[in-house]
Amino acid sequence: MSKAPSAALAGVKALQTKLAGSTDLNPIAELISTAKKLHGDGNPSEPKAIHLATRVVTRSFAALCEQGRIDFTRADDKGVLIAKEQSDPASIVAAWLAAQWNSFVAFLHDSLLFSEAPTLRLAAVEMSMSLQTAASESMAGGGASRWSPTPFRQLVHALFHNDVYDDVVDKFAEDYLEVYDDVRYMFCKAASSALKNASEKETRLRSRVLQLLVRITAIPTKDEHLNNYLVPHLAETSRKSEPEAQDAPMFSDSDEDESPLEKATAAAARAASGKKRSRSGTLRDSLHSLGAQRQAFATAWLALLLPKRIKSQPAGGPLSPGETHGILVRLHAQILPHLPLPNMLHDFLVDCLDSKGTTALLALNGLYTLIVSHNLDYPAFYTRLYALLDANVLHTKYRSRFMRMLNTFLSSTHLSAALVASFLKRLSRLALRASPAAIVEVVPFVWNLLRRHPNCMPMIHREWDGDHLALGPAGIEDGFDPLEPNPSKTGALESSLWEISAFGAHAYALQNQGRSVSGIGGDAHYLASVNTFARILADPFTKQRYELEEFLDTTYATLFETEANKTLRRRKREDKEPPSPAIRDIEADLAVPALVATVSNNVDVAIRREERKRLRVCAYPAPGDVAENVPIDECARLWDMA
Repeated sequence: MSKAPSAALAGVKALQTKLAGSTDLNPIAELISTAKKLHGDGNPSEPKAIHLATRVVTRSFAALCEQGRIDFTRADDKGVLIAKEQSDPASIVAAWLAAQWNSFVAFLHDSLLFSEAPTLRLAAVEMSMSLQTAASESMAGGGASRWSPTPFRQLVHALFHNDVYDDVVDKFAEDYLEVYDDVRYMFCKAASSALKNASEKETRLRSRVLQLLVRITAIPTKDEHLNNYLVPHLAETSRKSEPEAQDAPMFSDSDEDESPLEKATAAAARAASGKKRSRSGTLRDSLHSLGAQRQAFATAWLALLLPKRIKSQPAGGPLSPGETHGILVRLHAQILPHLPLPNMLHDFLVDCLDSKGTTALLALNGLYTLIVSHNLDYPAFYTRLYALLDANVLHTKYRSRFMRMLNTFLSSTHLSAALVASFLKRLSRLALRASPAAIVEVVPFVWNLLRRHPNCMPMIHREWDGDHLALGPAGIEDGFDPLEPNPSKTGALESSLWEISAFGAHAYALQNQGRSVSGIGGDAHYLASVNTFARILADPFTKQRYELEEFLDTTYATLFETEANKTLRRRKREDKEPPSPAIRDIEADLAVPALVATVSNNVDVAIRREERKRLRVCAYPAPGDVAENVPIDECARLWDMA
């Protein structure tokens, strides 16, 4: 038996029927009022009724837009429609519809978008974008290409200036930003405009823009990639007879509204696309232009990463370290390839380098990309890189990522031996205080560098008074200057890698030379696997290189698993049963005397008794040989128990 609908749901259905059965538009206002009352303070008691009411209103407004009964050409900076003040009946109805539109759009973005019911807040995003499609289509009269200022402005304003639920961000990003080319373009324009006009009171604006901007990964790289549009008339290619369409001020492309940064970005985007700037270009032209799409994307990111300063503070608020790390991780693959002028991020990356720590480590990849791929002149790169090798570098979360980057930065065979030796020496010294997992990464890294730069080989072959590979603090004075900031002047080539030898390489080298290893306590690591692995530096360098990727993801968990597997295999070998001793040949005559069989009246029993007696004599040794009654044959012992 189906449950009867609630009174609220029944009332909404009645208004729906009334609206569908007549030309009276008053039920629209009643439905909006009902939805507001049912939703209350964000904890709706009748989500089904609210959902139905808002859906009916959305479809009604879409139908009115199709009929051209709502004027979207007059709107303020916040997207609120401004009705004409006229006394004729048509103007009065139009003003009333504009007021109802404003009321419903405000309800969607000020209340329903923040509802505690997930279905309602996700439905608010869908209904807002449905209204955006209908409103933009109603403005396409005469072949013009238009993007309605409402409700899109209210939606992005709500996302930029409020903390919304994560599922709302996911919904908007996955279903619209990543799918539709026109939505992505207009969003980037809105983001750059909001950041450009940010005030000092908006301390979370940049963070909120970032959480959406970073979700844009489907960036077009060819003209044919621009093929999906939310507004149908914007998907059509431009026609020469099309009248020029002016965007709303919020999305203006005029020279007066562009900053020098935006003008430079636009010029680079046009140069990359091979097209000249058109003074009479329409919105449709921009949406179908790869250069314009790249310009919008680049301008949004530049406005985010290079904000204007208000009283020495970034407008829109500072980014947290975690947010900065997220940007730097994606920078080289997701952002830089799509910027017309990637070198404009030089200042941002240098600021990240100056902050040191993990932020500086992650900024290296972006800066190196600019140097190699975009001809950035940064002569102090290796000096800054050397400065990052501090006591914390092998203990950070991004240690493996840093080792990969360091391997790339030092891969050139044209680097000077003095510079490479400084990195070898600094890494070896840091390994003394590193975890076993970090040492497992450092040892093959050092081996590969030595193999790639043979001029550094004396660092492991130098002998001082017969002390091979063990020039340490207790020996002759080390020629390495750890306080020298310039890696080309540290004197590392005059030193040795005694730090690495402390992990077992020195003792192994002495064994290979047939020399005594007594009295060299401490020249081994407490973990046997590290001690064994470090010996590769004492063996001949016959391999071409070690694949660093095989060691970079080493953790305590993987080391423990390796040691546990070794122990289990060793125990399995020890738990094997020893082989059974050979059975002594039995040559006794088992013939049963007739008298025994006759007395027992049972020949079978007599035979078994006699066999046990004979086997006992043959299976047990003589009393003088070993302990008495110790069987040497398991079979005889079991037989005796029968």
